[in-house]
Amino acid sequence: MAVPTHDLLAQALEHHHFTYGWLNPVMGLAFAAAGSFLGLSASRYARAAASAGGRLRWTLLAALAIGGVGIWMMHFIAMVGFTVTGADIAYDPGLTAASFGLAVAAVGVGLFVSGGKRAGWPRLILGGLVCGAGVVGMHYTGMAAVAAGGRVVYDPVLVGASAAVAVVASTVALRFTAVVDRRGTMALASAVMSVAVVGMHYTGMAAVEVQGPPREDVSGISPLVLLLPILILAMIAIVGMVFGVLASPALDAISQDDNADRNDRPSATVRLADAAGQ
Repeated sequence: MAVPTHDLLAQALEHHHFTYGWLNPVMGLAFAAAGSFLGLSASRYARAAASAGGRLRWTLLAALAIGGVGIWMMHFIAMVGFTVTGADIAYDPGLTAASFGLAVAAVGVGLFVSGGKRAGWPRLILGGLVCGAGVVGMHYTGMAAVAAGGRVVYDPVLVGASAAVAVVASTVALRFTAVVDRRGTMALASAVMSVAVVGMHYTGMAAVEVQGPPREDVSGISPLVLLLPILILAMIAIVGMVFGVLASPALDAISQDDNADRNDRPSATVRLADAAGQ
């Protein structure tokens, strides 16, 4: 018996998010944690910078670390594990690059809008909304770049859930960038941020359904072809950021020196007594 054309078109194609097992989510989690830790380190230097130019440079570095490495790279690595049975996968390089730019811009704008430790909760919430919206835009721009060999449709409830996770995670991350200042606390905050990024990605991917019939003539670049150059660029960026942080003065030592100077400096009462005795 022949299957009606409209039923064939609406048929859901089998797809997988863990084609290579736990390799993709574990690698993605590692990039998310590394980017988050480097971003929190850069934010710490931004708060301590003596000049506006220094604060701007460290803030931009934090946006690149969190947005480019911690968020976008995690999403890309996880997407390499996304396959559709009986169909090829290809990426549009222009939309893929645009999704990277959105991730970095979302974090950068969120950092400037949230305003740091003393800006108050209204600005933090606004920054979280802006950053979260940008992260959602990054995710679905990245999905628009994927030619999956069929028509991709989304469950609106799960899309909404992924957006909520993105906004909450962004707000928490922005708060961390404003207040976290110890390496042990930064490591814990990075773990929380990385788990949130991974959770947002797979919540969004759970919303995906690919409808047939499968097509083999997809246009674009294979994700496995993109993987090596992107991995190399990401590792160069991470190493550069690590050396940038290591080459900067140790903030803990500076803080201890400042405290020692203040302790060695005579108090106002002592100075007044000395002046009266002269």
